[in-house]
Amino acid sequence: MHLPTAIAVAGSAGLAAAHPLNNLLSRAVAAFPAGSSWDILLNKGDSVSSVESVASQKVGAIDIDLFDTTKETMAELKSTMQVICYFSAGSKEGWRSDAGDFKAEDVGQGLDGWPDENWVNVKSDNVRAIMKKRIELAAVNGCTAIDPDNVDGFGDNQDGFGYDKSAYVDYIKFMADTAAANNLAIGLKNALDMIPDVVSFVQFAVNEQCHEYKECDRYKPFTDANKAVFNIEYGGNACDSPAGVKLSTLIKPEDQGLNTLGGTCASQGQVAQPAPSASASASTIAPSGPTATSTPIVAPALPSSTPSSAPQVPSPTSVAVKPTPTGSDEATPAETVDPEDADEDDDKDDDKDDDDKDDDKDDVKDDAEEDEDEVETKPWSSWHRPGQDASD
Repeated sequence: MHLPTAIAVAGSAGLAAAHPLNNLLSRAVAAFPAGSSWDILLNKGDSVSSVESVASQKVGAIDIDLFDTTKETMAELKSTMQVICYFSAGSKEGWRSDAGDFKAEDVGQGLDGWPDENWVNVKSDNVRAIMKKRIELAAVNGCTAIDPDNVDGFGDNQDGFGYDKSAYVDYIKFMADTAAANNLAIGLKNALDMIPDVVSFVQFAVNEQCHEYKECDRYKPFTDANKAVFNIEYGGNACDSPAGVKLSTLIKPEDQGLNTLGGTCASQGQVAQPAPSASASASTIAPSGPTATSTPIVAPALPSSTPSSAPQVPSPTSVAVKPTPTGSDEATPAETVDPEDADEDDDKDDDKDDDDKDDDKDDVKDDAEEDEDEVETKPWSSWHRPGQDASD
């Protein structure tokens, strides 16, 4: 987006408040086009030092923890990529530095499978004040965008407040307005039911396991709007995208730790990287090989050190898939068969073919029943919470 010279004039202290273009300035946020390359690294405590190795990764954006990453590290990262800052907007995490700011009436039911974490009242003025401070902290620390998690506590009184979807749509709208006022983009984390309601005022989506739960096709509105869908799959090799959807998929270790780099799928202009092992450290994973162009992430059109496009992505050696054997390498010698024996064999073969057809029908029916059983509701315990072990 090209901004006219008048905007530079409006930036002076005397004109900024009164100039009609001031509102445009506050909404000059980064764009994340469909197919943008990315990675995610969420750490806690003394392991956060490894996040500095991200600066050597040639991706367009990195999703890191707002609280566990220093301002200096963010500045280093921002010199080569866009920085998305993660925090939980829908829950109180007892280990966060501002946990004491929540009031007793702000706290709802516990998140199933996550000790010391509770849903919060998204209509509370105090909760919104806390999130406003977090968003402002993200801006001060140099983040390009925010990734607010746990924004789908509606339904079946999951949050303990009995709110429906509309309360959470309004909450996301509040955070989107606050982010825009601080020149930050915002993403939708999971919460697929809200896509039609919020796609117009968020800049990207972050999804966990849409392949596993067979729901990736629901992200078509984001692709239609040329907005990135940053997808994470834990284990497996599901790198395809449904018709009309452009995913930026990472294959991460099954332990869901999100503390290692790599795993980019070779699709939609991205370059494949082997998925790291659960024990690998971020500092030991280094890209190599030829480069390929990825979809650039567009930075705000304001004077800034932020690059306007993502650098090219280096490609490590891909992992080859071992082919399935098709038969024996040795030829089978021909045998002489008596004509009468051949007739008897033909009759037996006909009977066997009929039996095989019946067995095939039964197998197809059993497979269909198994497929129906595989589609299940995603348990809360399968979703990542940084800085905490779900097995605690």
